[in-house]
Amino acid sequence: MSQKPKINLSDRERALVALLAQGCTDVSAAEQLGISARSVTNILRNLMDRLGVDNRFQLGLALGFLRKANVPGPSDGGEG
Repeated sequence: MSQKPKINLSDRERALVALLAQGCTDVSAAEQLGISARSVTNILRNLMDRLGVDNRFQLGLALGFLRKANVPGPSDGGEG
């Protein structure tokens, strides 16, 4: 049985990724989260390092893949 890839995101990382996926700029996301734009850059760099990707496009693809891979489906007892 193959192991599904997993990465645990903090609440802040999840919130940031969600805002950026909705089209927010770094500055706008930072303002909404009450952090600096530099913190946004640091959080994204940390995520890219953890996933072994080089840019935001690859980060988005990797997070999308991991999200899909971690959604329970019929084969593992889930509903969808």
